[in-house]
Parts: sequence; structure tokens; C-alpha cells
Amino acid sequence: MSEAVTRRPVRLSALVSLLAASVAVSLIEPAATVGMFVMVVGIAVTREGAHRFRETNRLFGTAALGIGGIVSIAGVGLAATSVTRVPGMVEVGLGIVGLGCLGLGTLPLRGTGSRLLVKLGNAAILLCIVGGGLFQDAGTIPLLLSCAALVLSWDAAENSINVGEQLGRESKTWPVESAHLGVTAVVGGIAVVSGLVVRDLGTPGLPLHSVVFLLVALVFLTLALHD
Repeated sequence: MSEAVTRRPVRLSALVSLLAASVAVSLIEPAATVGMFVMVVGIAVTREGAHRFRETNRLFGTAALGIGGIVSIAGVGLAATSVTRVPGMVEVGLGIVGLGCLGLGTLPLRGTGSRLLVKLGNAAILLCIVGGGLFQDAGTIPLLLSCAALVLSWDAAENSINVGEQLGRESKTWPVESAHLGVTAVVGGIAVVSGLVVRDLGTPGLPLHSVVFLLVALVFLTLALHD
């Protein structure tokens, strides 16, 4: 009898997606960096606990679920209390919502992942970045890097679900995932360099980086909402 294949999102791309999303938010609100990364750890531990509870060791799984939940809540608290300005609070709130949606979409407690939650999560983080560009006067480099991180997050999340559906989580998928993520990272790096070149060609006094950022953000949002 053939072994059943688990059609859930693969781990490497899912984790990269969460890390990239947390980096995107942290570049806009550096004070929330610790909280965002603690959230990532909590989400990953919770997911692994759910896997162990369902398939191998219920005692270990229950403990991991509890620890992961506590760590996730602690991360939310750290991130939420890291800023006091209203714009910053809104941006961090969007980042928390986005990371939570990505966690549920790529590291599901049940089911095979959710592209809808991935889209909602990345859309929330995109709004966080837009807020940083419009209301916080974030620099050009942080904006470009956060956009590149967002693209990596979205692409890694989609790839996690796709590879899981096609090959199953038990397969040795990390070479395929690594190659895909590497190409995406290179494309993101080219986009950042291109944005810096365009900025340097701008007219002095003209907030060109804001215009470029909004155009890029519109493209990213279109991609994120595209089926």
C-alpha cells in the first residue's frame, strides 16, 4: 500500500514567507522588530505542535501548542507596545494582522493552506508599508527593501502551498524551494537597485521616491490579489 501524502504547505518556504513579512514590517517600524520575530517563532512552534499532536506524539504536541500560543501572544504584545504614535500603532497593527494571516495560510492547523489568507496577509503588510511611506517619512532604502521583502513573502507563501499540493510535505523539496526563493531574491535585489537608480535620476526637491513607491505598491497589490 502506498504511503499517504500530506498535501500541506512545505515548511521552508512557509518559514521564509513569515520571516520576510516580519522584515518588511520591521524596516518600516524598527521598534517592533523583536515583537514581530517573536511572533514568527510562536507561529512556527504552534504549527509544529499541531503536526505532532495530530500525527505522532499528542503529549509533546499539546506542550508545543501551549508554548507556541504563549510565545505568539507575547510577540503581539511586544510589537503592539513598541510604538506610541498613532500612525506607528496602525502600521504595527496591520503588520500583526498580516503576519497572523500568513501564519494561518501557510502553517495551517488543519487543511492544506489558504491562498486567500496569504493574499489578505500580504495586503495588510502592503498597507503597513504604504503607511510608512506616506505618514512616517520612511527613507527610500527602507521602503524599497520592505517592498522586496513583501514580494519574497508573497512568492514564498504561494510556493509553499503549490509545492505542498504537488509533491507533499514528506518529499525532499528543499532543493526546489531554495532555487525558487533564490531567483525571487535576485529579482527583488534588482528591483531595489533599479529603484535607487531612478531616485538618483529624480529632480531635486521632487518627492520622486514616493511616486515610485506608490506605483510599485500598486503593482504588488495587483499581484497579491490576482488568482
